[in-house]
Amino acid sequence: MSAPVTAGTAASPPNPPPPRTLNIAAERARTPGSFTGHHFNSAGAALLANGTVEAVIDHLRAESLSGGYEAAKHAAPALEAVYARTAELLGARLEEVALVESATAGWQRAVSALRLRPGDRVLAARSSYVSSALHLLSVERDHGVLVELLPNGPDGAVDLEALEAALRAGPAALVTAAHVPTSSGLVEPVAAIGELARAHGVPFLLDATQSLGQLPVDMGTIGCDLLIGTGRKFLRGPRGTGLLAVRRPLLDRLAPEAPDVRGARWTAERSWELVPDAKRFELWEAAHALRLGLGAALADLSALGVDTVARHLDTLGASLRERLSALPGVHVTDPPAAGGAIVTFVVDGMDASDVQRQLAYRRVHLIAVPAGHGRWDMDHRGLTKVVRASVHVYNDEDDLDALVEAVREIVRLQQRGKAPSPSPEPSPSEPDIPPAFSATDPEPAPTPHPPDISRSFSRRHDAIVVGLGVHGSATLRHLAARGLDVLGLEQFRLGHDLGSSHGETRMIRRAYPHPDWDALVDTAYQAWTELEGASKAQLLDITGGLYAAPDDRPDPLRGPGCRQVGAEEAARIFPGLRLPTGFTAVHDPRAGIIDAQETLRAQLTLAERSGARIEDNSPVLGWEPDGDEVVVRTGEGILRTRRLVLCTGPWTAAQVPSLAPHLTVTRIVNAYFAADPTGPLGPSGLGSFSVDLPQGLLYGFPATDGRGLKAGLDSGPTWTPEAPRPDATAEELALLAEAVAQVLPGAGPVTESLTCLYTMTADRRFVVGEVPGAPQVLVASACSGHGFKFGPAIGEALADLVCGIARPDLDFLSPARLLSGRTP
Repeated sequence: MSAPVTAGTAASPPNPPPPRTLNIAAERARTPGSFTGHHFNSAGAALLANGTVEAVIDHLRAESLSGGYEAAKHAAPALEAVYARTAELLGARLEEVALVESATAGWQRAVSALRLRPGDRVLAARSSYVSSALHLLSVERDHGVLVELLPNGPDGAVDLEALEAALRAGPAALVTAAHVPTSSGLVEPVAAIGELARAHGVPFLLDATQSLGQLPVDMGTIGCDLLIGTGRKFLRGPRGTGLLAVRRPLLDRLAPEAPDVRGARWTAERSWELVPDAKRFELWEAAHALRLGLGAALADLSALGVDTVARHLDTLGASLRERLSALPGVHVTDPPAAGGAIVTFVVDGMDASDVQRQLAYRRVHLIAVPAGHGRWDMDHRGLTKVVRASVHVYNDEDDLDALVEAVREIVRLQQRGKAPSPSPEPSPSEPDIPPAFSATDPEPAPTPHPPDISRSFSRRHDAIVVGLGVHGSATLRHLAARGLDVLGLEQFRLGHDLGSSHGETRMIRRAYPHPDWDALVDTAYQAWTELEGASKAQLLDITGGLYAAPDDRPDPLRGPGCRQVGAEEAARIFPGLRLPTGFTAVHDPRAGIIDAQETLRAQLTLAERSGARIEDNSPVLGWEPDGDEVVVRTGEGILRTRRLVLCTGPWTAAQVPSLAPHLTVTRIVNAYFAADPTGPLGPSGLGSFSVDLPQGLLYGFPATDGRGLKAGLDSGPTWTPEAPRPDATAEELALLAEAVAQVLPGAGPVTESLTCLYTMTADRRFVVGEVPGAPQVLVASACSGHGFKFGPAIGEALADLVCGIARPDLDFLSPARLLSGRTP
């Protein structure tokens, strides 16, 4: 009979410390993929954490800049640290560890180094993986080795009495088993196997491919002499990484069949010697970037604690096994000795691959395992194919709910005799959903046809971004760059002039009245640098800026690198600007001018390159939370998304009525004034500026684009965004010209004008964050006339929030502050 399941851990100390708890939210936050669906394929390839991806990319970037050899030399300490982390994980010595390309590569080099001869007996567990089994069968056929399959006990694990009998029957060259097979959640009694093998002096090769990262694995406690593993499964490392460990004294007796310059020294014309450690099994050519990614993943696991991870995975696995077993028409195929993270099952009357496809359609991702991947196990149990689900640290009860309910739905459809298809129609329990919120297209348009309900649920997305001005296009770009399935919807044509993001130029500055803005300002400048690099376009013109107000202003501007100057010094900095008596200014040498049109073009282009889908002339007629998703109604039909991002500017009140009492839309006039670009109102005598005058806050830019001096007042009449927007009136232009003449002598008459809409809050702070009462929906709006400069940074922040990454630096902009009555 087989022994009780054991993870092979050392005995607990008399007074063990209290167990650590796993912060699932934190693990999800650093795993963007956890927000693209419900992922249950850690036994195939787990989702990578941000740090792992960054480690790989950073080294590839270093190779691109300095070359592969130079980058490897620079990374040598970090690469050596990967060996130390591997040894620590396995309970092995540093010299006993090799890094290889895959578990299979490690297996083949280890078994080949044993130099098995005709008649040698290999005792193999039925849990052995396909690649290992194929290699053993090849050695049996080609070299006369005898491969003996060990029977299983009633609990499905290796029958230890049968193993001991086989060891007593005669000399054996090798015992091998998979700690956890690919075909079930079985956990072999590896410590008991190791004890028997050691008692008979037979090497024990453990395939820990499916256990490393989900169970404690200590070679000394288990008693295995050789161990193989992969990085891509529960270790959460990149594909193309593997581990091989060989314990001494066996290591000293093994020599690879094909020595490589990495593992051997060519000492004379016809002689060589192996390196003294396990690196003799390595190849010179290696993916250093991938190994550094593996090192980052191992560091993450060490920080969490293997025991902590194992408890979480075992709890989730047991719960999933129990819940699936309770579903009619579903049969869990794990043997009694199962445990840990892997759960396998079948559905009556359905091929496992069909179940997999139906679950994928419902954004539940797992895999079907055919008998060809585990013949010794699955044929013996009468299984042709199973569905395999495997949990990890980023999975929670919501994921289990999604999987169980999706399987329940598939079973229900199957029992009704309705053949599932890749795009099933909604069930009768999914009626036409009325709009919870509505928005009206301000442009005359034909009445849209009623949504085609037969296809209304055929489109699901990780995220939908509504409104493709500066914030929406930035959000779309960042979400697409993270690999999310993201759709951008714009109610008008792209680049329209009906909102707040059109026009040629915008201002960027660091001068703000409150320190709350400082960190976001710094982030914004970094984001612009990154965007310029990605788009290969100059988007900022750093001109310096002066921002003037009466000396007694209660909240004077200030900011990093800014300083206060008087009228005389201000005149030296910007000869074209004349401050009124009793005014002082703040000088910001890093202020400048943003190319607004090029910014929008760049962000949308980068978004499309990363796979974003963009649809203009597509107004959103309403949206409604539905479980952990959002239903979005458009004129073309109904969409579903995990996260909805509203960047709808003046139309925000229509999309989020709870915010309407706190938002005021105003119509703003800007105009160009005749000016000589080579004179004091050109770049040589002026930069970006603002002056707080009785007429309002006057702001503007020098004459740089051939159109003259640009200026505007940030106050105007309240406006309904759906209403037609007439051109500036003579009175409005006269008021603006009066303000310009007061501080900008030499400006000529108005040559052209334009209008735009500002969406204002009472505190002039933005609204960025979750919509109160609808955590699946994010909003970014009410930019109060000064939000364009933060566009790329706000877009990245919204992408973080979509992916579950907290942004406490944006708390001062939270929509909740308006509803709670809090003041800054």
